[in-house]
Amino acid sequence: MPPRHDHEHEDPSVHSFLLAGRKTIHGYHLAMFGMAEHRYQVLLKYNLPTDVINTYLMDAQAHPESFYAVRNTEPMLLPPVGDGTLTEYPARLDRVTQTGNGEDRVFEPIKEGFTARIKEVLNFRRFTQEDFPAHLTYLIYGEGDEAHIAHRLVDRPHFEQIITLRHVPDGLTQDDLSRAVEVTIPSVPDNGHGNEPWTTRPLPNSDYKAVLHRNGTAQPITLPLGDERWWNITTLNA
Repeated sequence: MPPRHDHEHEDPSVHSFLLAGRKTIHGYHLAMFGMAEHRYQVLLKYNLPTDVINTYLMDAQAHPESFYAVRNTEPMLLPPVGDGTLTEYPARLDRVTQTGNGEDRVFEPIKEGFTARIKEVLNFRRFTQEDFPAHLTYLIYGEGDEAHIAHRLVDRPHFEQIITLRHVPDGLTQDDLSRAVEVTIPSVPDNGHGNEPWTTRPLPNSDYKAVLHRNGTAQPITLPLGDERWWNITTLNA
């Protein structure tokens, strides 16, 4: 893996969190390998005002091709989110229109002037020098009868992908979902992808045999893939 030459100083910045879920709203931080303040993979659970949730759900029904994000309206750093010292911030709700592999995206505010409250941080990890996994690895998260997977990021060239599952897989517990445990898909290699960008989605089938990693144990499960919530190879790898 080539050495980094990125500036390590972190400035307060704007951070967008892609939303997933209808009953319980989770947020996924849009990362960037090339900017220190965005070099984090973060998954959290939101406590949003009822009117914001209603706007999100109604707009999503009217715009099924779009994605939705919560964005801070005052610059902030991410480490205080990770250590629990920052639990709320002024925010807006964006409708996100994306084309192709994410080359073009428009963030359009549809609700402003509210406080985004963080109910729980499920995963917080700063990117470090680590080897690519042998097989595709995802974080699985959610609550109740809702479950989503987010690609576990390592380094360039990687891809961001969030998929909502059709149902919670058999053998998965609520504790697994709340801890965003890792699942690997043995049939699909990763291993750096030959240092070539992932220009196409790696999971074209509707179901995949996977392995759930829980407290040092490995449990076979099946991932019933549903709607894709996000895909990006551009800004992530910039």
